[in-house]
Amino acid sequence: MVSADGSGPVDERPPLRGERDGGVAWLWLDRPERRNAISLAMRQALVDELRSLGEDDEIRVVVLTGSGSAFCAGVDLKEQRDSAPHVEALRSKPVALPLYQFEKPIVAAINGPAVGGGLELVLAADLRIASTTATFALPEVKIGSLPGSGGTQQLVRAMSPAMARKAIFTGEPFSAAEALQGGLVSDVVAPDQLIDEVSRTATRIAANSPLSLRAAKLALAATQASGSGLALERALWGLLSVSADRAEGRAAFREHRPPRFTGS
Repeated sequence: MVSADGSGPVDERPPLRGERDGGVAWLWLDRPERRNAISLAMRQALVDELRSLGEDDEIRVVVLTGSGSAFCAGVDLKEQRDSAPHVEALRSKPVALPLYQFEKPIVAAINGPAVGGGLELVLAADLRIASTTATFALPEVKIGSLPGSGGTQQLVRAMSPAMARKAIFTGEPFSAAEALQGGLVSDVVAPDQLIDEVSRTATRIAANSPLSLRAAKLALAATQASGSGLALERALWGLLSVSADRAEGRAAFREHRPPRFTGS
């Protein structure tokens, strides 16, 4: 199916699927044919759905997971560019911003690879539980870019600084076992146990006082507040976004070839 103006393909179904179980809301990133890559439609859906869940007093905790075999492959680099003002305004904001702004606990159920912006969604969650099939990577340096949604700031806080720096500088993936060892995730379970384990944990969280949960999240956020670091990361991401190396990196990705970086 193509868009009405013929500019390119569009998804036929919503990119985000939700269910409710008592005080727990489940959200599935639902583009399995694209390994749940973050499209503009998915960005908008996350903004709208989290705003709605934030206003719903019955919901006390949100679980974010992926459909199919991946959690999220990052921002969809193959998506058609659009210069419409509302699209550019959405694209200019960090992909994980709606999660950081959400005032209730978020649990990431990491069912498979979490790459680039996908890992940044994971880092924006308050609690992370992974399947043994999960892998993690911030590969932006491989395409002449930089994590632009808190990746450089949050990964070094969420796990061993040495492991975080290795992941950021090499762009190479690391396993669920390494994520557990480094402190990025609280638990690693077999794939067929992930939903049950996360459901039990989310239900225990939802049984607590909603005011206490919000207060605890606010207090925890204060321990990680570093506006200057996040601002610098975003500014550097913006500078790299117009570099020749980034254009070459994206071209190489689309053409399935090694990039030829020149440092310009």
